[in-house]
Amino acid sequence: MQRRLGVFAVFCASLAVSATAQAATKTVYAGGPVNFQNQLQKKTGGGVDNFLINRVTINAGDTVVWNGKASANGFHTVDFPKKGGADLPLILPTGQLVNGVNDAAGNPFWFNGKVPALGLNPALLTASRGGTYDGSKRLDSGLPIGKPTDFKLKFTKPGVYKYYCDVHPGMVGYVVVKSKGTRVPSARSDAKTLAKEEAGYFAGAKKLDRTNPRGPNVSLGASGANGLEVYAMFPGKLTVKNGTTVTFAMAKGTREVHTATFGPAAYLQALATAFGTQPVFPGDTVYSSDPPGSITLNPSSHGNGFANTGVLDRESSTPFPPSGKITFTAPGTYHFICLVHPFMKGTVVVKP
Repeated sequence: MQRRLGVFAVFCASLAVSATAQAATKTVYAGGPVNFQNQLQKKTGGGVDNFLINRVTINAGDTVVWNGKASANGFHTVDFPKKGGADLPLILPTGQLVNGVNDAAGNPFWFNGKVPALGLNPALLTASRGGTYDGSKRLDSGLPIGKPTDFKLKFTKPGVYKYYCDVHPGMVGYVVVKSKGTRVPSARSDAKTLAKEEAGYFAGAKKLDRTNPRGPNVSLGASGANGLEVYAMFPGKLTVKNGTTVTFAMAKGTREVHTATFGPAAYLQALATAFGTQPVFPGDTVYSSDPPGSITLNPSSHGNGFANTGVLDRESSTPFPPSGKITFTAPGTYHFICLVHPFMKGTVVVKP
């Protein structure tokens, strides 16, 4: 009888070892699960430049998958540099100057021959397609151009690994890898963590919707903690007197880039499409329509009432300023959009 009990104990122990050794897979979402993203956008106009679950814990030998389907509502990468390294830049000079860009009146813009042409970092146009990561070399999902796909990494070495989104500075996540057999959060525990993170974003977005800068100022979007972004102009409609200079500024703490661009709707849509589909950005989308500090707008500006702050960015490592000013020199109603996010729209009404 004792021998049978001993054999039974060994058998149970072997099952325990087998269960412990079985590799697991956990899911992280760039921007959050797609249903969460849809609901946040629908109810608050918000989005998230962050990884959920932001700090995921696994055992060595386990796999983490970043859900590419969620990227359909966002534009992110998953960049694991060599341990201790930094993320890759999104935008780089092409080595050429901008040339041959004319306005609707056929006149060349001021920046022709003076500023570098800018484009997407070629290193981000091809993906590493996942694999096994131990911190010894970079693995990067690349930009989700075309149909988004999942990105999977198997982690073989215990440690804490920090990773980045190359598109949104400040968007970072962590994978904590424990030794095999060490207790890690269960699927149920992870689900609670995800739900808590989601609830925090809903609460934060409702507060941001009350953003209202004073004076002749427009905030291009509003930003909250942990990568929360509300994609709207604040205020959506601004009324000023003729001759007023309006400041268009990025929100403090934002991880996004925006523009404030005025002109006919079809003209602006063509620029937005060109900005989003070409590896080298057209000069009249990324640079201001006039030298910084001298942008004016009336119905005949550049032949069709065009004015553009150019790309604005809070990140100090990029060539883009955090704000731009436009002086309105004729009464009228002027509509503008963000060329990066064309669904962001606003209006400036200029009174005599």
